[in-house]
Amino acid sequence: MGRKNRDLSYLKPFCFYCDKTFKNEVYLHQHQKAKHFMCQRCLKKFSSCDSLKNHVESAHHEVLTKIPNATGDRSDIKNKIFGMQGVPRVEIEKRIRKGAEEYWMKILSAQYQQRRKENKQRIKQNKIAMKQENIQEIRQENEQEEINQYEYNPEAKPIIFDLDFDQLPKQ
Repeated sequence: MGRKNRDLSYLKPFCFYCDKTFKNEVYLHQHQKAKHFMCQRCLKKFSSCDSLKNHVESAHHEVLTKIPNATGDRSDIKNKIFGMQGVPRVEIEKRIRKGAEEYWMKILSAQYQQRRKENKQRIKQNKIAMKQENIQEIRQENEQEEINQYEYNPEAKPIIFDLDFDQLPKQ
């Protein structure tokens, strides 16, 4: 038996803008270039949000106010993020805490399920044992009734045979 593969994705590099997890930072950089640091007008890719901002201002004479394809409050252009550099420590700790909680809940849930399964088996075995005890008690009662049936009981009425010996065939 080997070690179980654990889901440690919460420790892997992730995109601050969209929460996607990556195998390593190289893939993260490629993702950020393609999804978040790309000019929406000319589709040119940049390595950072500052480069994208400068490009939009100089080439298109517009002001970039938010990062493209970013979720909610993470689209602020003031965040100086490149890969995992610049990601607020609070966000990293929050992600680690959340991942650890999910992992332990999964482990504890599995242990709970195992205990529940063991309890069900124990209850089933107890029911089987009770049935066997009941069957034995019933057998003992039946045997006792049979024994009592053949015992002499002075209070019982005598059996009267009405036989006429004269009517029996003679040999």
